[in-house]
Amino acid sequence: MRRFRIALLLLAAVIIGAFALRGMRGQVTILMYHHLVPDGGETNSLTVTEGKFRRDMEYLREHGYQTLLPDELNEILRGTQKCPKKAVVISFDDGYQSNYSIAYPVLKENGLRAVIALITANIREEKEENAFMLCWPEVREMSDSGLVSFGSHSHNLHNPDIGGAVRKGPDAVNGVQRLPDEKQVQYAERVGMDIAHSCTMIEQYTGVPVHWFAYPYGAGDRWCEKLLDAMDVTVSVSTQPGIARVGHGVRDLPRYGIREDTDLSDILPS
Repeated sequence: MRRFRIALLLLAAVIIGAFALRGMRGQVTILMYHHLVPDGGETNSLTVTEGKFRRDMEYLREHGYQTLLPDELNEILRGTQKCPKKAVVISFDDGYQSNYSIAYPVLKENGLRAVIALITANIREEKEENAFMLCWPEVREMSDSGLVSFGSHSHNLHNPDIGGAVRKGPDAVNGVQRLPDEKQVQYAERVGMDIAHSCTMIEQYTGVPVHWFAYPYGAGDRWCEKLLDAMDVTVSVSTQPGIARVGHGVRDLPRYGIREDTDLSDILPS
């Protein structure tokens, strides 16, 4: 009889938990930027102008959107923190110097926050004139402001053997995807050590643990998710368009890539 009562209590807890999960409400839109150029500069799928970025940030501010950092996003999507009605994450990939020289001042002007996923192998030790990528002093300054959080985009897993290009074809292996016939222990050594090194560098220079990982080329792998769990990197994001919803997990989250002709009103809830 006692076992039966315990079983009933456990079943009731499961049912209550399920209804609580179903009762969760809220969604978060994650925007994805890369490089920015001055107005009149050449743009592509990964580049927008300063004017475009400024208009986007003014749109978010004027329409009352609340920008989240990774720790807040994690709590919200897990249902332990209330989701704002207009919740958005401003994210950048790679770590271009324009994130500091162009995006950062605009973020400050509008009181908005963002997360930048760094390819740490490309981050320079000191400032250099006409540099294309960020340097650690710039990273530290932005982190200290409280407006910018930093995540990993790997240390050097953007297909360095072919110059960072994307491999094509149905059998192509990109970024953190497992190699043919690769054992899990081999994968953990190759990919795990790379990500751990990247996270260690970021924490070393910012003093803040890493809780955001952007999959190189948006190509995820379940073995990688296990490694991220072990490292307490709580949120991972892809490049697939869509909305992140409360109660639907914090792995491989969708993001909207922003181009020069993207209208935020077509993406964001009113």
